[in-house]
Amino acid sequence: MLDLYHGLHVPDLEWLFARGALQGSPGLSLEAWLLKRFGLDDTQPVASFSLLAERVAYPPGYGGTPDAAYWLRADPAHLQAQRDQLALVDGAMLAITVTEASALAESLNQHFAQDKLHFIPAHPTRWYLALDAAPTLMTHPLPAVVGKSINNYLPSGADGLRWNQIATEIQMLLHAHPVNQARETQGQPTINSVWFWGGGVCPSLGSLATPEEQIWANDALARGLAMAAKLTPQPLPLNFDAFMAQANTADDHCVLWDELRRAAWYGDHDAWRAGLTRLEADWIKPLCYALRRGIVSEVTLHAISEQGCLTVTTKRSGRWQFWRRSKALKHYLPES
Repeated sequence: MLDLYHGLHVPDLEWLFARGALQGSPGLSLEAWLLKRFGLDDTQPVASFSLLAERVAYPPGYGGTPDAAYWLRADPAHLQAQRDQLALVDGAMLAITVTEASALAESLNQHFAQDKLHFIPAHPTRWYLALDAAPTLMTHPLPAVVGKSINNYLPSGADGLRWNQIATEIQMLLHAHPVNQARETQGQPTINSVWFWGGGVCPSLGSLATPEEQIWANDALARGLAMAAKLTPQPLPLNFDAFMAQANTADDHCVLWDELRRAAWYGDHDAWRAGLTRLEADWIKPLCYALRRGIVSEVTLHAISEQGCLTVTTKRSGRWQFWRRSKALKHYLPES
């Protein structure tokens, strides 16, 4: 059996775990964890909240904020044939350009105009669909499907059949699109499908529980939730030193570092180990230094995984607890 942690050198991360108070909890997706942090459950509309963080022009008739319509994520994807099934590859693996996303969405909007479906490519890998009425639809989050066969994750519910037909129609349209013809010529994977998920109507803005902390994140959902709670999210800094140059150390801060997710989705063990090594060098090592020097008084680290979550809170006083010797990281964390 592969040992993900064999030979991995992350002494400061191991020190945080050894000197802190640990608490385990059932596994959660990052999306569910973020919603819970803002006092919501995982039935809430990811699309509406993440759209808040996008800078887009809303289509006529849908108002100027996401709470004016039912929104559905319709993220671009590549369906890869594997024997008798199709596996989903997410848009971030496809190097989609803004020009490509705009051209594809324009064609979809022309094709589905009579159905009153309007696609918005707010980001090359994050597309949104505005609907004039809420469908009776159950979908699965894209992160739960990436790298897997889509057979067990197709839309269901009273309107499930219709939306599966729409998805098939989209696939046929995209297959012959000039954008994909050009990508095939260049040896690139085609953008041959979209994945519907996260639909709903946004709750009243300002009605969310407000964490008493500054949010630092690039993730659209995290930023949108912060904005819905009337906070001003900041982009994720390059490293801890860049963070300290911007942060008010008298405040509490929540930093979302999510660079291991995609490696975990695709089972890319080398990329996962390299990412954890970067986390150690760019964030954990200087953070531990700041904790020991009293620049930072307390660190709470949340390791979020669908296999199980682990929270460790390490105070500055932990530096004196010499009897709590560090152990290899695999003693604490589930593999990816």
